Amino acid sequence: MDNLKTGLGFLAVLGLVALAAHSAPVMDWAGTWTGSIDTGDMGVDTLTLVLNKADKTYTGTIEDTLGLIEKNTAVTDVKLNGAEIQFSFKAVGGSMDFMIKLSADGGKISGQLMNKAIGEWGSFESISRK
Repeated sequence: MDNLKTGLGFLAVLGLVALAAHSAPVMDWAGTWTGSIDTGDMGVDTLTLVLNKADKTYTGTIEDTLGLIEKNTAVTDVKLNGAEIQFSFKAVGGSMDFMIKLSADGGKISGQLMNKAIGEWGSFESISRK
């Protein structure tokens, strides 16, 4: 009977370890990313994001093809949560604050761009690592 209890206890612990390992996948966001978003009247804008990782901390820069974000604009307030990352940056000469939230789900990356003053602005049409 004791062997049965020990065996069942071991299986329960093994199951919990396996569940914890799969419940919050960690994505390595380091690298160069591009994403396109339809801005409406101005057309499609392509953003380029470069993220660097050191000691579990991300830093990086962002810029775009329409020139709304100055070249090599620093990203700030980087927050990582498993398969999600979010960060802030300034655009339009520093007069507007934006936030981007990216999510990895299997092989698919999705994201949203938000103008902090007015709320959600749009979703990326495509996001890929260069």
